[in-house]
Amino acid sequence: MQSSIVHKLLTLLTVVSEAQKPLTFSEIVTRTGLNKSTIHRLLAIGVEEGVLRHDPQRKVYVLGARVFDLVRNAYNGYDIQEIALDEMIGLQRQFDANVTIGVPGGREVMYLRMLESAQAMGGVQRPGMREPMHCSASGKALLAFLPPAILDDTLNNYSFERFTDRTITDPSAFKDELRWVRAHGFGRNDREEYEHFIGIAAPVFNYLGEPIAVLNIWTTYPRNTMDDLMGWSGALLQSAQRVTGMIGGIAPHAIPGDTEQTEEA
Repeated sequence: MQSSIVHKLLTLLTVVSEAQKPLTFSEIVTRTGLNKSTIHRLLAIGVEEGVLRHDPQRKVYVLGARVFDLVRNAYNGYDIQEIALDEMIGLQRQFDANVTIGVPGGREVMYLRMLESAQAMGGVQRPGMREPMHCSASGKALLAFLPPAILDDTLNNYSFERFTDRTITDPSAFKDELRWVRAHGFGRNDREEYEHFIGIAAPVFNYLGEPIAVLNIWTTYPRNTMDDLMGWSGALLQSAQRVTGMIGGIAPHAIPGDTEQTEEA
């Protein structure tokens, strides 16, 4: 089947979006494999429609504002808890544990929805409830993947309140814990806010690789142990990755300047 102009324009936009730097006309021709006359026509259409922008001084092309407007409008239109519901149901059925979805709310996590285990656990997390970042698996999962400058600003003058003997209250130790989270892809909470509650949480990312939501599995100790939850982490990560994919998100690359990885306790 002969390629349509739409297909060719999408090929061009993909090449420009994946480039590590703005591309010249010649570089676009080389990377797309299309002939020069076709590229001339597609670039003109792209610039006219606002999906491409031409810098005449450097003679390069980048994505136009309309692309980002389309993405932003799409994000404004979805309900993350509805998108994640099937994955939450799957996790709740597989492990018979409580499953929640939360979003960042300043220096706290705010929970949007909770699916309860069939076993009564004396639920703690409820829709609308907020939890401190430093003593929750969800908070750690959201913080760990922030750019260093934003993380430092978030933790500046942060109050590391102690809730149990296991609460991390030292900023340096907390940053070590966040390195562990980045290395493993999920946060953990081993009775750090409540004496009998344990949990793990994995972030959901947007198209910029930013953590915008978090899936959390939690249960009670000693009904379950952290070893049990570590065994559940693969399924949790896969669910979070599928939700990320459903909203057009991408997992972030390595955090700049973060070369250390803390060994698992």
